[in-house]
Amino acid sequence: MELYWDIAAETASCAAAGLVSYVLYWLVRPFLQNKRAAVFTGAVYFAVMMILYFIPLEIDGMGAYAAGVLAAFIVMYALDRRNREQKIFLCFAFYLLDWISHGAAIFLRDAGYSVFHFFQVGQQGEGAQFAVFVFMSAFNVFSRFLCLRLSVFMINRAYKQKQENMTGKELALMLSTPLSVLAGYYAFHFFSDIYLMESNQYIWNVHMEFWWIMVIYQLVSFVAILLSVFTYQKIKSSHKKEREDAVLIEQMAHMKEHITEVEAQYSEIRRLKHDMGNHVVTLENLILKKQPREAENYLARLKQELWEISGEESSGNPVVDVILKESRRKAEERGICFTADFHYPVEAAMDAFDLSIILNNTLNNAIEGCEGSDHPQIHLVSYRKKNVYMIECANSFVGEICLDGESGLPVTTKKDPQEHGYGLVSIRNVAQSYYGDIDIRQEYGKFILCIMLLLKR
Repeated sequence: MELYWDIAAETASCAAAGLVSYVLYWLVRPFLQNKRAAVFTGAVYFAVMMILYFIPLEIDGMGAYAAGVLAAFIVMYALDRRNREQKIFLCFAFYLLDWISHGAAIFLRDAGYSVFHFFQVGQQGEGAQFAVFVFMSAFNVFSRFLCLRLSVFMINRAYKQKQENMTGKELALMLSTPLSVLAGYYAFHFFSDIYLMESNQYIWNVHMEFWWIMVIYQLVSFVAILLSVFTYQKIKSSHKKEREDAVLIEQMAHMKEHITEVEAQYSEIRRLKHDMGNHVVTLENLILKKQPREAENYLARLKQELWEISGEESSGNPVVDVILKESRRKAEERGICFTADFHYPVEAAMDAFDLSIILNNTLNNAIEGCEGSDHPQIHLVSYRKKNVYMIECANSFVGEICLDGESGLPVTTKKDPQEHGYGLVSIRNVAQSYYGDIDIRQEYGKFILCIMLLLKR
């Protein structure tokens, strides 16, 4: 019978480690670039816990959990080197959440044993005692899993800006609460050990209120961790809003520049229109005097002036023309082949400022995306079907695009991602204001951005 008891205890321990490993995978999955890294993180944690269980070392329970979490962090960071500080916080938070869930499960288990003891179920023979042990072991594992799953679910819901970098100062701020919780845990552990050494009894067997204090402390600890995450996300959202506003202000400044350039072009056109009569008279005189070479040269100079004013772009909107002309100039300076078949929806009620936000961000991203390509090229096209207005931009791209699971936008590879990544956010915001959206895909060495807008007829 002793063998069955050992098998049941070891099975419960293995099941608990497996379920905790699964919850760890579930916690870190939204923060990592791919599912494989999250799977390996959970698997390594499970492997370390099994090694420490079957090859016991001189280490207490919390030390073993710390070793498992440390191994999980090493694997997680080795497979995804982004945002190290965030990974440290996640592992530290998981370590404490597991302890809180473990404590809650033990409290529920002891309460269950009290119920069985009250009804004298365990006094009906060794078989009944074993059945109670198996049931309560399974109940303990399941309740621990549910508590941990629920706490991780709430942390994941509160932590909304998952792809935002965490700085060293922010990590220090975020760890202040968990470190206080950990200090409290070791205080409880110290007092219970001292009581056991002096009285040779567990303190909770003599003073039941100790358990209630522990439970209350664990609940307060979880709420404190959750509130720290929630507060941190509020701060990050505020900073993100400030950066988005700064981007919008910059785009408005660009718009003013474009308008100034349009006004300058109109001034040149008016001047040319004013002088057109003189140009016509000059050409007539050259032709009448039978000076064809001089007439050709004069006409060539006139055409060149017209070309410099109007340029190659003719979308139907002067502001859009300026943006296309400026983007073409930037692209050609970098050796990028730029082609555009773009038409402004003149008959639709679309704000030129909104379209300038889309085009400025799209073309700037496309020019940056061509970096490293052997044959860089950008192709921009727009078309309309009834009230659906489509803009599609394809640019050469070297590398692999990794999309964020929540936003659907590419995860930035910039060294300072805090200052990047808002172009596509601005494009999506404009598209959604027209009841549309964006689609991103990669095929045949090209990054393709499709923007759909619904226009009023």
